[in-house]
Amino acid sequence: MNLQNLPNTWELIIIGGGITGAGIFREASRMGVKVLLVEQKDFAWGTSSRSSKLVHGGLRYLKEGHFLMTKIAVAERERLLKEAPGLVESLGFLLPIYGDQSPGRRTMQVGLSLYDIMARERQHRYFDAEEFIRRVPYINPKGLKGGFHFRPFGLI
Repeated sequence: MNLQNLPNTWELIIIGGGITGAGIFREASRMGVKVLLVEQKDFAWGTSSRSSKLVHGGLRYLKEGHFLMTKIAVAERERLLKEAPGLVESLGFLLPIYGDQSPGRRTMQVGLSLYDIMARERQHRYFDAEEFIRRVPYINPKGLKGGFHFRPFGLI
């Protein structure tokens, strides 16, 4: 379709085709809204292409001691997971723990347990080195003590 054939009226115009703009476009068009998305460059060219594109639950805020911000982020993440299935999905992480690494196992255990309390659901599990290597066979085993599986919104 060329520009001359575009309709001249819209119910919603979105400026920016990053992850947020694309998500709003998807939801609006699913709802039957007459929507136009305008992007200066190519899709995902700008800030969202430089981000992780993750809707996180505030684990990084916890590290900085921002407990209220963590709680707010957890609640927002859970709301998005419920309201935008398919657009927002839970993604698990495997976090290795090495003997010479900081934070160590105990610090991570405390942090993830605090996070579990805020999320009102156990979302992490620890594996010893042998089990962790079974799950990640190509990981460097030198100094590996074990690792955590962390899956916001429940364990698999």
